[in-house]
Amino acid sequence: MPLNAVFVRRRMEAWAQLPGNQLVVIAPVPYFPKLPFSTLRAWEQFAEVPQAESPWGYNIYHPRYVVTPKFGMQFYGRWMARATLKLAQTLHQRHRFDVIDAHYVYPDGEAAIALGDALGLPVVLSGRGTDLTLYPTLSAIRPRIVDSLSRASHLVCVSNELRQVAQSLGVSNERVSVIGNGIDAALFQPIDKIKARNALGLPPDARLLLSVGQLKENKGFHILIEALLQLPALCQNQSARVGLLIVGEGPERRELEQLIKRLRLSDQVTLVGAIAQDELPNWYAASDLFLLASAREGWPNVLCEAQAMGLPVVASRAWGIPEIVRNSDLGLLVPERSPAAFAMSIAQALQRPWDPAYIAKEGSNRTWSVVATEVDDVLKAARAAFVQ
Repeated sequence: MPLNAVFVRRRMEAWAQLPGNQLVVIAPVPYFPKLPFSTLRAWEQFAEVPQAESPWGYNIYHPRYVVTPKFGMQFYGRWMARATLKLAQTLHQRHRFDVIDAHYVYPDGEAAIALGDALGLPVVLSGRGTDLTLYPTLSAIRPRIVDSLSRASHLVCVSNELRQVAQSLGVSNERVSVIGNGIDAALFQPIDKIKARNALGLPPDARLLLSVGQLKENKGFHILIEALLQLPALCQNQSARVGLLIVGEGPERRELEQLIKRLRLSDQVTLVGAIAQDELPNWYAASDLFLLASAREGWPNVLCEAQAMGLPVVASRAWGIPEIVRNSDLGLLVPERSPAAFAMSIAQALQRPWDPAYIAKEGSNRTWSVVATEVDDVLKAARAAFVQ
């Protein structure tokens, strides 16, 4: 599933390029058997994942662990550890690892802590969003998260907001670092808008709004769609038609399709579907504004990518977003997650002159190589402290 958690892969690939570093990945996937009849595609894709692969030049292993949808989530970390332990022991004998770097505090973090105990290795966890903002609110899971955080050698949070949450869960200040995500500056850089629109078959004279992400409720795509209804009254001095492009796939697609049809916006809203990362630059370049209406975000890479392309943003004030949209010359932060508030901010942004060169410069400063160096410092310090 190459489109999942690309930011994790990019961070660790950049780290592996530093002198002396070697990367081996264990990425457990839920068990699902190959069946002679069709079921939900979301589950069938797990059966297609190979046990081991190396598509990017390093080994990736995919042990299977039990998942029971809608209940039993408090067991996922233990089940993941049980399914992974034998493989981890075999690989450790072969490679002699120095540190375990685990992404997402739960359930992956709990499994990593168990593997660290078994292999005698320090464990560095990374908190990225939902694992710290949502999961600790679940009574059956919160104690497991608190325990994992207390036993980890170090915690990396992608935003200061998440660090504050981690501290409220008992992580001391010296055991947590803030390392935001980065961007591929070679891939995400300004492109001529007309050329991009021609390449995608988009109208040259429309005002195009873009949003990218998994189609699920907390991303707020329904808010953006409903906001379109209110734009005409707010943009009376603009004759250009406004269109909304939504790039991504997910469980809410059917609901969004029904909403678009009910509001009679089929000629203004396009559900593009999933797009490979190396195809995204044209979509950013073809757009006039980037929109993000999420309720929860640790460090949304789509904002960084949009900025690196010189695209101003209109986004909700969710968690780490204000740390990316650091000033009003980069975009507008919407005071509340409502169609009316987004419509007002979108209208203001469409009528405002922006400086794409400034936005691109600010957005391209934090590359994956910068992130990798910061991560390397944390991993080495965790290893040194553990050995002592």
